[in-house]
Amino acid sequence: MSQPVYLKVKQLIEEEIKELVPNAMIQSERDLAIKYEVSRMTARKAIETLIREGKLYRKDKVGTFVADNKLHEPIAELVGFTSEIISKGMRPHTKVVNYEIIEANERLAQHLEIKVNDRVHSLLRLRMADNRPMTLEHTYIPLSVVKELPRSVIHSSIYAFLDQELNVKIASGSQMVSAIKADEEIANLLEVPLHDPLIYLELTSILMNGQVLEFVETYANPQNYKVMIHSRRKW
Repeated sequence: MSQPVYLKVKQLIEEEIKELVPNAMIQSERDLAIKYEVSRMTARKAIETLIREGKLYRKDKVGTFVADNKLHEPIAELVGFTSEIISKGMRPHTKVVNYEIIEANERLAQHLEIKVNDRVHSLLRLRMADNRPMTLEHTYIPLSVVKELPRSVIHSSIYAFLDQELNVKIASGSQMVSAIKADEEIANLLEVPLHDPLIYLELTSILMNGQVLEFVETYANPQNYKVMIHSRRKW
């Protein structure tokens, strides 16, 4: 199997940044796409991979910079909600708010690396622990990757279904964290006051073959949910 294009671009960028000093800004996604004659989505995926590896970091509305790898190396583990809650001794429960098959708009097409109007599973779920609302998750999965999501699966663990039934293996995930105010629908579902601050996460999961499995938007009540970032010193 040939190497995915984004990995080739990633290696080229990696060679370039070896010549740069820490905290130096690299070229934009657009410029890198032109330079290596690839799509912006491919350039973005290469950059996000290097960010996950701790070799680059991004500043919103500013740019992407070379990380100081002598100091820290990020460590992350991609786990499903169900297994995470069970491991903490709580009882998980999933309430499906809405499930439908939709056509991808431009934003979804970019995140999922598919074409506009390609068909996508759209699954909105309220994830609970011991009957307390923890997160509201909106998951998008291309039908080209997973043709069917059985009813039993959308009410439980999609990751377990992919691993055990379809033998689909997730290689990595890229997650962006920010804050957002709760709108009326989200506030009602998470049982928080309107406009309360929430943790907002965007997750993109990548399969072993380099294909994008899913794009997930998660809204979490900071009273019940915390984001922990592990780091270790690299000598």
